[in-house]
Amino acid sequence: MNLRCAIRLASLFVCVAVALAQAVQPMPRIEGESFAGQKVVLPDSAQGKVAVLVFGFTKASKQPTSAWADKIYSDFGARSGFELYQLPVLESVPHFIRGMVISSMKKGVPERMRAHFVPILQNESELKTLVGYKEADDAYLVVLDATGHVVVQKHGPFSDSAYAQFRTDVESLLEHSK
Repeated sequence: MNLRCAIRLASLFVCVAVALAQAVQPMPRIEGESFAGQKVVLPDSAQGKVAVLVFGFTKASKQPTSAWADKIYSDFGARSGFELYQLPVLESVPHFIRGMVISSMKKGVPERMRAHFVPILQNESELKTLVGYKEADDAYLVVLDATGHVVVQKHGPFSDSAYAQFRTDVESLLEHSK
């Protein structure tokens, strides 16, 4: 192999290594109390499972986050090795109305989802950085592998075409985590 070929090959390996390092990033530690009254600490609570975290940062994000969560739950909710968490980020909600907001939200969450519906009251700026926050009213999805590392991210409104690729990614992770 000539020198030029060796340099190109080495450059390719460096690019692949950098891309892989960027694709798998650690999930920052977040915690809260679920609507079922349980303490949830992520990524620890999802350790050993593929987990989808659905973040919303505004009241208007309720529609897209619910649409994503409902479809994900219907396709994967009964699968072993899978967890789905809905995580409304409420740090910027004024303290004096936070309780009312949380109480109102809880009334709209079905019983089967309450153990995995966790209002997040801190680290909003860190979470916005994690998800690549751009559009206030979007749903932000983060997929963790079984080791708690971020391996897939997506944001935006729900659509069948957007969900198709997302579903394939989650299915592949579940197959590889067996």
